[in-house]
Amino acid sequence: MEESRFERLRKELFEEVLQVDNFSSLKVGVDALKSNFNKSFFELIELCTFFLMEGEDNFFALFFVQMKSEIRFELTTGLSTKISGTSFVMYFNPRRFLENTLKEMQALIKHEIYHIMSRHYARAKALKNKYSQHAINLAMDIAINQYIMYLPSWSEKLENVKRSFNVNLKEEQTMEEYAALIQEAIDRLTKKDKPSITNSKITHEIWADMNENSYTDQVDEVIKKLSYNANRGKIPESIDMLIKTFNKSSQISWKDYLKNTIGILPVGHKKIVTRKDRRQPNRLDLRGKLPKRVAQLLVAIDISGSVSDKEIQAIMIEVFSIVKNYPSEVTIIECDSEIRRIYKVKSIKEVKEKINTKGGTRFNPVFQYIYENRFKKHVLIYFTDGLGEKILITKPYNYKTIWVLTGSQAELSLTEPFGVVIKLSSNNVKKEVVDVIELVRNEMKDIRGEWAK
Repeated sequence: MEESRFERLRKELFEEVLQVDNFSSLKVGVDALKSNFNKSFFELIELCTFFLMEGEDNFFALFFVQMKSEIRFELTTGLSTKISGTSFVMYFNPRRFLENTLKEMQALIKHEIYHIMSRHYARAKALKNKYSQHAINLAMDIAINQYIMYLPSWSEKLENVKRSFNVNLKEEQTMEEYAALIQEAIDRLTKKDKPSITNSKITHEIWADMNENSYTDQVDEVIKKLSYNANRGKIPESIDMLIKTFNKSSQISWKDYLKNTIGILPVGHKKIVTRKDRRQPNRLDLRGKLPKRVAQLLVAIDISGSVSDKEIQAIMIEVFSIVKNYPSEVTIIECDSEIRRIYKVKSIKEVKEKINTKGGTRFNPVFQYIYENRFKKHVLIYFTDGLGEKILITKPYNYKTIWVLTGSQAELSLTEPFGVVIKLSSNNVKKEVVDVIELVRNEMKDIRGEWAK
């Protein structure tokens, strides 16, 4: 009964919206729609959500009802999502969206929510200077579309992309892996002067409107809140694991280690009400001052061939923890047998991907750099697997050194470390580094098995 009502309303709205094409411009056509069109359209969306709530995917329904919904006829696709303040907004183009069946509409809504839960907003930005936007868009879509049933026929599918680009793409790879392979195929085809491949539908054009600083930890908190509230529904195992990753934290309590060992630099003063002004103690209306200090941190990362990619992931989680939680001046030093790159970071988004090198490990170049630049007040946090020299030629000039060993069996090769040595993980401590997409691909296998039954 409800489904027939849904289909009847969909056809009525679709017939009405088709008339927009007969006008001289989109604006004129939209203005000519019936006054109750928007109300009826969102009634249709409510019905779509109702059916989603009834099924096994009610997590997506509970997630979606917490989002805002708006109409944008200028979209090239049926719907798109962006962050706005402390909420997500899902924009609909009725002209495109009403072409789909009920199941296809629900699949498109799930598609957008998977993008959000997978943090594709941030991960796409991280790749934008490395691959073409076309390769990134395709990678994001096929990374999740292979797990969603009833998508419209025009949706990007793994098999279609494989044939179009003549590239070997395996199931359940990450979007980053897909982007690299697709970009290689695009470059290869371009060099052979083959006809250009028609671009896929621009499924994420609205993301370009997002502020560069909009995807921050605050956005993660928004996703976490939406996910928690939707947790009352039946949750796919993959989504459940994604939710758990939001609660993952740094293995090392930097508060404990840095509180007593941090090197600090006065950078002005802050006023406080609990202290009188030193020059005029009788003036109760004047607030006192305390030195305002900021941590001066050097973060050295061992990028030698002996350090694995997963260890690098663990390193970056710890670096993010430092940058996020402490007022700091952070300088990243990447070093194997020699220093390869040095750069400053003020926020998490400025931490770069590591350089691929095959050199050995030497600690001395970092300490030589510190000495030459007279970084006496700095704290050095050195992430390494520990397999370097036995003796430092240049003795530490900096204030404090904290060695963070990344391997489960790691031992520092130095006979005299000149600092604190702590292990990022050990046989007795479960490693907290979680590759979100790895979890998705493992958990999705169970879902795919259920579909096959």
